Amino acid sequence: MYQQKSTLKELISNAKNLTILFVEDDTTTREELINFLGTFFPKIISAKDGKEAWEKFNNNDIDLVVTDITLPHLSGMELISLIRSVNSTIPLLILSAHTESKYFLESIKYGVDGYLLKPFDLEQFLSVVSKVVYRLDMEQKYAQYNKNLEHMVEEKTYELETKYLYDQRTSLPNATMLKKDLIRREKGYMVLLDISHFSVLNKEYGKDFANEVIKNTAKKLFSVIGNSKLYKVESDRFAYLIDVNTKEEVAFDCNQIVAFFDNDNVVVDDVEIHISFCIGADKIRDEVAQTLVNCEYALDKAKEFGSRHFEIYNEKDLDFVDKREAVKWLRLTRELIDNDGIEPYYQPIKDTQTNKIVKYEVLARGVYNAEVTDPIHFLRSAEKLGLLTTITRTIIKKSFAYMRDNDVEFSINLTQKDLTDESFLIYLQNHTKEYSIDPSRVTFEILENITVVKNADAIKEQLTLLREMGFKMAVDDFGVENSNLSRFLDMHFDFIKIDGVFIKDLVTNDKNIKLTKAIVSLAKSLDMKTVAEYVKDEETYNKIKELGVDLAQGFYVGKPSSKLVQE
Repeated sequence: MYQQKSTLKELISNAKNLTILFVEDDTTTREELINFLGTFFPKIISAKDGKEAWEKFNNNDIDLVVTDITLPHLSGMELISLIRSVNSTIPLLILSAHTESKYFLESIKYGVDGYLLKPFDLEQFLSVVSKVVYRLDMEQKYAQYNKNLEHMVEEKTYELETKYLYDQRTSLPNATMLKKDLIRREKGYMVLLDISHFSVLNKEYGKDFANEVIKNTAKKLFSVIGNSKLYKVESDRFAYLIDVNTKEEVAFDCNQIVAFFDNDNVVVDDVEIHISFCIGADKIRDEVAQTLVNCEYALDKAKEFGSRHFEIYNEKDLDFVDKREAVKWLRLTRELIDNDGIEPYYQPIKDTQTNKIVKYEVLARGVYNAEVTDPIHFLRSAEKLGLLTTITRTIIKKSFAYMRDNDVEFSINLTQKDLTDESFLIYLQNHTKEYSIDPSRVTFEILENITVVKNADAIKEQLTLLREMGFKMAVDDFGVENSNLSRFLDMHFDFIKIDGVFIKDLVTNDKNIKLTKAIVSLAKSLDMKTVAEYVKDEETYNKIKELGVDLAQGFYVGKPSSKLVQE
């Protein structure tokens, strides 16, 4: 009894929002059953035949269909067939007498959900209808849940897009939105503005005040750029897109901005702040990244001239070409190092008295896509990336491995960074032991200016430790850098390498002859040997020999190679 009451209560509750289409041709039966069904379904649409039922089905939002089988004009099964052709999920219940069991198999084909036997039996009615109504109720709740969920997703999406595409302080579209808009643009120019000395403003007044300056600067920019769309792209940068076709028009626009802010300060809390910009611009190109990068190049060049200056990118300008090349090599240098593309090349050094090759200088080369690259392309990039010591260690490891089976002497260049790296000596000791290299075979070459750097004393200690380990020392590019003579003498070098600037035109340059003589004389007095670089031909070789230079290095003696000349 309790279960039946519970079912009735649930059925009435679940059915209150459902619309039922009830089809019965017998008027008396139809009215009686509508009264009965009305207890559970407040919304009943009735039809007296199949044709009328089909019309009402198409003109109303029906949730449940209850139909007799024997109907005029259009039978119950024909009606069900039509309904299933347009709606495969709506619940269908058949009013059926016990004598109509022949229709059961056909009804199964159309996915009928149940049968209500005539005359009505309350328990059987509740059993069939409750299941259908419960399913409909769950479907409606699920649909409402999805609708609510979609609304929540839309709201959250809008919220995230606002955060993702707009700067939170100024409410201006940000760099991400700028990129999206650049994709849609086919012409015009992009202008990038950088507030000069904004970091000073931040330090002097604080972050909150500086943020207000940014907001008020944005408001003033609006009044200058007209209909152009303004973007807040970084902490102290703005950008806008301008519909012009010539550099002259862009230049006029940039001058307008400079002039406006020269005469109109930004005010925050009654404090007047003079704002000026460095500005870089470029035409909008097919590749968004190219436009952005070119504006950065132009902005960097503008900064070289100070505040209130603007530059428009010009692909023919050598300054821009050099900057692009430098950026390219930052990427390539990283790839060279990550892919173990740094290789040692060996340039022979000849004794001028015996005319025999007595040692080699190990030089770094980059091997990229089967092409050999000179260090002029990647050493400066490696320095910017903080990877010079990685290159040095690669050269040490690979040259030590290559030289382990001979007794040839060789020299390796060290940088200031190598000599201030506390782990360098340990690395050197480990590899000297691993490859059985006699330290006396190895000369480390250090630039002359090492004697005047701030940490020269610490470097001197490192050089002393290297000498105590048995390694030799050479000062490289001697004569072209500044040096501290007393520190130079304290560092006890074994070789002085005379810079190529004095050697390449030695035969015809009297001044360089005198300088070379002086360096040779200094070296002999200090018991050091001299090495001449850039010996390009026999005439130069004979000249340095005449001047008393001990060793010769250059293309006349031999070019750098991945193998030793003797092999």
